Amino acid sequence: MVTTAGACRSESKAEAPPAPALAAAPEPPTELHGVGSVEGVDAAYDRSRQPARFVAALGLSPGQRVADVGAGLGYFTQRLAEAVGPTGQVVATDINDEVIQRLRARVLGRKNIEVRKVAPDAPGLEAGAYDLILLSEVDHFFADRVDYLTRLRPALAPQGRIAVTHLRAMRPPLVAAVQAAGYVIASEYNDLPDHYLLFLRPAVSP
Repeated sequence: MVTTAGACRSESKAEAPPAPALAAAPEPPTELHGVGSVEGVDAAYDRSRQPARFVAALGLSPGQRVADVGAGLGYFTQRLAEAVGPTGQVVATDINDEVIQRLRARVLGRKNIEVRKVAPDAPGLEAGAYDLILLSEVDHFFADRVDYLTRLRPALAPQGRIAVTHLRAMRPPLVAAVQAAGYVIASEYNDLPDHYLLFLRPAVSP
C-alpha cells in the first residue's frame, strides 16, 4: 500500500507532497509443483527419467491412440506423439488451468496432440478408444487409486494397456490397488535408473 510522506507530521510543519505512486512490479511466473518438467531443462531429471528409453519401452506403434493422464507440463507428451506418428493421437490431460495453458502453447501446431482439462476424480476419456493410458508420477495424487484405476478401464481398447511409472518407493501402494481395481500386472520394465514401469491389463475384458 502506498502511504503519504509526512502523514504523522506536527501541525506546525508544511504538509509534504504525496509520494508518487510506484508502478506495480510484474509478477514472476507462478512456480508450479507436482507437474513434472520439460525435457532439456534439467539434465539430472532427464538422466533419471531417460525419456527416449522410456518411450521405446512402451512399445507404441504408428496409428495408436494414447492418453497421457496428468501430463503436467508434458514431459513425455511430444515423444509419445512422435511414437504414434501423424495417424495416431495423444490426448494429454490435467486438472490445472495454468498447466493446460502452458502445455497447449508448447504443442501448438502438433495436430496429433490434444490437450484436455479434466476433473480430479474423472479421467475424461472416451470409452474403448485408447491403446495405452500412461500414468507417469501421478497416481499418488489420486484421492483413491482403486477408484481411479476402475474409472480408467472403460477407456481401454480391447487390447489396451495401462502403463504406470513412478519412483520405486511408490510401487507398493500402486501394486496394492491393481488387483482391487480388477487388473493384473502383465509385464514390468526394470531398465530405468530410479523408476519402475508396470503394464496393467484388465483381469477381464472391460
